[in-house]
Amino acid sequence: MQLLTSAPSVSSEEREQILQTIEMFEVITQANPQDCQSMEILKDAYQRVGKTEEFLGIARKLGDAYAELGQYSAAMLEYEGILKNAPDSPEVVAALGEVEEKLQKAGQLKPAASSDAGGIDLDFRAAVSDSSTLMTTAATQRAEVRAAAGRGGATVNDLALRDDGNNALAKILTQHRIVSDDVVGAALDRVHAKNKDLAPNTMAMSLIDEIARRGSYETDFLLSGILDRCKFAFAPLDYYDIDRSIVRMLPESLTLGRLMLPFDMMSRTVMIAMANPFDALGKEAAQQLLDYNVQWHLASPSAIFRVLKETYRIEK
Repeated sequence: MQLLTSAPSVSSEEREQILQTIEMFEVITQANPQDCQSMEILKDAYQRVGKTEEFLGIARKLGDAYAELGQYSAAMLEYEGILKNAPDSPEVVAALGEVEEKLQKAGQLKPAASSDAGGIDLDFRAAVSDSSTLMTTAATQRAEVRAAAGRGGATVNDLALRDDGNNALAKILTQHRIVSDDVVGAALDRVHAKNKDLAPNTMAMSLIDEIARRGSYETDFLLSGILDRCKFAFAPLDYYDIDRSIVRMLPESLTLGRLMLPFDMMSRTVMIAMANPFDALGKEAAQQLLDYNVQWHLASPSAIFRVLKETYRIEK
């Protein structure tokens, strides 16, 4: 964590963008109090505009969330960072002592050298490196993609012929009894048929949207069911003014063809909303093309449709 000796110099335009990001991620973190990656983004935004009190407040919440999730080394880093900025905080000192004790019991921290981070796994993002990852980095994910390509993994050019993650999403919906098997099966068949050969400037069909239409389910009910059972953050796109140039950071094969929507940037991180966060190959392809860290979000298909229609001037 950086010391808040002074706020970094930002232009008025960049400051306005950061304040928009703060407004959005304050909503996200209030709705998802254990969404650590969104809190990381919010903490960085507060630091960039010099909001010291808010910065320390979200850092404390982030440390507590990591501790509750059992990610004690990450929690320790947050608490130590707070104490560098605000050393007179007995509550944080106590919280730091608790996580250090847990790390010692787990054999990850030696009692005699608690200030030495050399024996601790500080890469907390490794704990969420599966297909439901909220955050991937340009360095780690691009290396993983290159390795996958050597094993017959996805490339941008062959995406139309590969799995789009809808089978995985369907499995989640049925296994957790969010939607009945017959409704999911019928919707899945229709989505596969529609998305198989998309015409240019045509948006793919969303499985969530088709299930809502076919099975008389509320979209909010489906999204809530996924969020309750899986490790995703939600992006309320309807409340955000999205720059079309950010959307176009990805090609149409991913935005229109995979319903993936870059909607904001903060420092070296791009936020991408998805109608299907189980599209692992789409995520791989996006990271191949972006030399940024990527934070993934689940969003309402209708909100993604609206932004894509406006960006690509699609009438129907």
